[in-house]
Amino acid sequence: MNALINQSAAIEAIRQEAIRERDAKISGWFRKMFRAVAEYPARRRVMDELSMLTDRELADIGLTRGEIGRVFDMVEKRPTATVHSLPVAKKSTVEISVRAHRIAA
Repeated sequence: MNALINQSAAIEAIRQEAIRERDAKISGWFRKMFRAVAEYPARRRVMDELSMLTDRELADIGLTRGEIGRVFDMVEKRPTATVHSLPVAKKSTVEISVRAHRIAA
């Protein structure tokens, strides 16, 4: 009976984590869409200004005319990482130690 209770508690914890992850993805999608709409005028202005530069001026900043559109695509396609957590037993403890190193420049 006790094992059944533990199993149902573990299943419920996994279900709650899945709900939180789903909600986070949905809200992340809405934030991304809102940000894209809000930033569009500024991005369009920058693209227009870059388009007005001569080929020589673009070369000075390391761009070609064909790369102007891709500059903005690179910002959107940055790799992202998702951290997943697993349910931890109540009696276990975790110790984390961090060492700081100073590097001279």
